[in-house]
Amino acid sequence: MTVVKVKAGACGFVTRIIARKENKREVRIEIESDCESVDDLGFILEQNGLFGVRDIISMSHKTNKVFHEASEKLPHSACPVPVAIIKASEVELGLNVPSPVSIEFEPDSEG
Repeated sequence: MTVVKVKAGACGFVTRIIARKENKREVRIEIESDCESVDDLGFILEQNGLFGVRDIISMSHKTNKVFHEASEKLPHSACPVPVAIIKASEVELGLNVPSPVSIEFEPDSEG
């Protein structure tokens, strides 16, 4: 089981993503979130069942099931949750290593 916690930023919402390997090539995704839209996304992903390796690593946002469902459910395109779902799934399936990811704003050096 791989668990990822996402603090989304200015909205203040926190999301917990759980990726569970069901077999060698498929993962089940569970989501707990303060955000109603992310909770709705989690419900849809759970209803979709298992996600295979190809579902997770697809580079096209049109064919990647996580990004497709996120585009239908999430009102904010900069939400980091879909990427975190992909990262957690990759780690759980052994396709990546658990490594921190961050977006940091640097102070304006021109001011």
